[in-house]
Amino acid sequence: MSAAAIHAAHAATAPGAPRPPSLIRRLIAWQALALVVAWLALASVMTWVALERSPEDIDTRLRETARILAEAAAGPEATLPARMQAAQGALLRITGRDLLGIAGLTHTRVLNTQGQVLYRSSDDVPWPDTATDTPSNPPWHFHTQAASDGGVVVQVAEPGTLHLGALLPVLWLVLKSQLGVFLWHGLVVWVTVRSGLAPLRQLAQRISRRRAGDLAPVQVDRLYAETAPVIHELNALLAHEAQRLEAERRFLADAAHELRTPLAAINAQAHQLLTEPDPAARADAAHALQQGITRASHLLTQLLTLARADAAAQPAAPAAAHDTLDVADLLRNRVALLVPLARARRIELALNAPEHLSARLDREGLCSVIDNLVDNAIRYGVAGGNVEVTLGTDGASPAGSIVLQVQDNGRGIAPEHRARVWERFYRIPGTSEAGTGLGLAIAQRVVQRMGGTLGFADGLDGRGVGLRCVLPREPLAGPGAPLGTAAAEKFE
Repeated sequence: MSAAAIHAAHAATAPGAPRPPSLIRRLIAWQALALVVAWLALASVMTWVALERSPEDIDTRLRETARILAEAAAGPEATLPARMQAAQGALLRITGRDLLGIAGLTHTRVLNTQGQVLYRSSDDVPWPDTATDTPSNPPWHFHTQAASDGGVVVQVAEPGTLHLGALLPVLWLVLKSQLGVFLWHGLVVWVTVRSGLAPLRQLAQRISRRRAGDLAPVQVDRLYAETAPVIHELNALLAHEAQRLEAERRFLADAAHELRTPLAAINAQAHQLLTEPDPAARADAAHALQQGITRASHLLTQLLTLARADAAAQPAAPAAAHDTLDVADLLRNRVALLVPLARARRIELALNAPEHLSARLDREGLCSVIDNLVDNAIRYGVAGGNVEVTLGTDGASPAGSIVLQVQDNGRGIAPEHRARVWERFYRIPGTSEAGTGLGLAIAQRVVQRMGGTLGFADGLDGRGVGLRCVLPREPLAGPGAPLGTAAAEKFE
C-alpha cells in the first residue's frame, strides 16, 4: 500500500473526520429502490386492471346491474332508499369496484310510472328527462330496467371515462397493503446485510489487533467466497513482505560478514605498520593495508550499486529520458579500463564491436553491467586463457535490440550452480579468487531495471561459460546513425 493510501486510511478513521460511505446503507438503499420499483409496477398493473373500460363491458355491466337493482326496487316505496343503498353497496363489494371510491360508483335513479324521481344516488349525472329519452351526452352510458312488479323503473348510469383522481384511491390502497411488507422486508435486509458483512468486521478486528512487524498469515474462523480472495491476496502480500524483510536481513548479515574480514585485515596491517620496526616488514604491511582498503572499498561500491538497483521499485526511466550514447565507444572505454587486470592474470582480452552503435540507455547502469560481466570473466578465468566481448544487435535492422555477450574458455560453471550465481554473496564452492559474490546479482538487477534480459550462453571453443545480455534500444532518427562495420580489437 502506498504512503498516500495509508495516510488516507488513517485520516478516514481519525476522530472528527467524515465517515466513509457505508456498504450497509448502500445495499439497503438498493433494496429499497427495488421495492419502490416493484410497488410502482404493482400499482400500475392494479390500476390498469381496475380502470380497464370498453364500451361493451360497460354496457354489459349496466344491464346486469340494472336487472339486480330493479328486483331490489320492487316493493314498498317507503323503504325504497334503504333497499337501493344496500343493493348498491353489495354490488360494489362483489365486483371489487369499491376501491375506486366515488369514481367507481354505478349511479342509480328510480322513477315511478308517472316519471317522478323516487330515488337518486347522485345529482351530478346528466339524466335524461324521462325514462324513455335517449341520452344526449355520449361519454355517459345509460340503461333502463323496469321492476318485476311494474311499479317503478330503474335507470343506471356510468361515465365512459374516469378522471385522474380515480387513480389515487387505488394507489393508496396498494401502498397501505404493501406498507407492512416494506417494513418487514427492510428489517430483514438490514439484519441479513449486517450478518453477511460480519466476516469483514471480524477480519478488520483481527488485523487491528496485530502488532507491528507481525507478518504471519491472517486466519479467520470460516472462509466465504467473497472474503476468500481478500484474505488470499492479503496473505500473499504479507508473505511477499516477509520474504523481502528476510532478504534484507540476510543482505545485512552477509554484508556485515563480508566487511568484517577486510576490516579485520586492515586493522591488523595498520597495527603492524605502527609497531613493526623492520622497514621491509612495514612495507609489506603497508602494501597489504592498501590491498585491504581496496577490497573494502570495492565491496562498499558493490553494495551501494546493489542497493540503488533494489531501490528502483519502478523500471528504469524511458529511453527518451536518457541522452543518446554510443554504446560501442562506451564499451571500448570500459574494457580498456580492465586491461591491467587481464594482463595481471595473463588473459587475452578481445572486443568485437561495430564502430558506432547508438542507443538511449542509462549510462551509469550500462557501465555497471559491462564492468561486472567482464570483471567476472577475467577474475574467474584461467591464467593464459581468453575472454571475448561481443557487441551487436539481434537482427540486421538498426532498430534491433542490443546484444552484449561476454565469453571465456575458463573452468565454466556447473549446471547445479548456475541458478544460484545470481544470488547475493553466493560464491561457487572451491573458488579461491578474491571477490564479493555480488557482481552477477548487480548486473541482473540493473538489466531487469532497464527492461532487458541476462542469461547464460556458450563459452569459447566449447569450454568456459558465456553471458548474454539483451537490452532494448531506440535508434537515432534520420541519417547519420548507421551501424558501422564490425571491428575486432585485442587488448594486450
